[in-house]
Amino acid sequence: MTLAEATSRYLVHARQNDSTVNPRLQAFPPDQALMLLSSWFSADSPLTEITPARLRDFLSRWYVERACVSEGSLSDQRTEPVEVPEPHDLLNALAEFFTWVDQQLGKERAAQFSPLLIELGGALPRALEITKALTSAVRERGGAFGFPEFLTSFEEGGGSQYDIDVPGNVGAVDGYFRIVRVEGSLVEAVEMISEERVWPIVFPDVVAALLGVGYILNLELVRDRECWRIAGCGFAYPPGTAI
Repeated sequence: MTLAEATSRYLVHARQNDSTVNPRLQAFPPDQALMLLSSWFSADSPLTEITPARLRDFLSRWYVERACVSEGSLSDQRTEPVEVPEPHDLLNALAEFFTWVDQQLGKERAAQFSPLLIELGGALPRALEITKALTSAVRERGGAFGFPEFLTSFEEGGGSQYDIDVPGNVGAVDGYFRIVRVEGSLVEAVEMISEERVWPIVFPDVVAALLGVGYILNLELVRDRECWRIAGCGFAYPPGTAI
């Protein structure tokens, strides 16, 4: 059975049994949730192509980025705005759909996906909240140019702790960083391509309170004496996201 066939049959079932459909699904109709699933997977894909790893990629990357753009946390001209559900609404709709698929095909896909959906029930909302809070903080400060020390050194010719041209002195770095330690507002993270550890990165208190080991953040960092400060940011992703 293809995803398109399963979706079509499930929606007929849902409409015929509207009174018994899980009330948690009423906030966001299942047809809209499944349309999002079909936006990432090909509608002609067999259901067997929906694996836990690919479902995680759909939820942890595709959904996170669309949800943040939709609510205005980040804007990306390459991504058209699309209405997306709240995390729990989407996860509940998918859980109901996979349960129905099992009933039709005699499989155990719902049990296969259940641990992932439960895990992301907490991680997805948190990733969205981190993105929103950090983006707001960076915008309010004005990026690296909002640091008084940066403005002073820039006006004096740029020869300072921010000078990225000094041999052997890395003054700026950007990439995807996986958090490995949080101590108050100070964070240690691993840059995922070079595997270099960066410490300490100074986060706004309101953002630091949301962080946890394993979360992945797209950051632009500049050196400020003995610490790193955030000059820009992209999305935050749940632990385990493949970048």
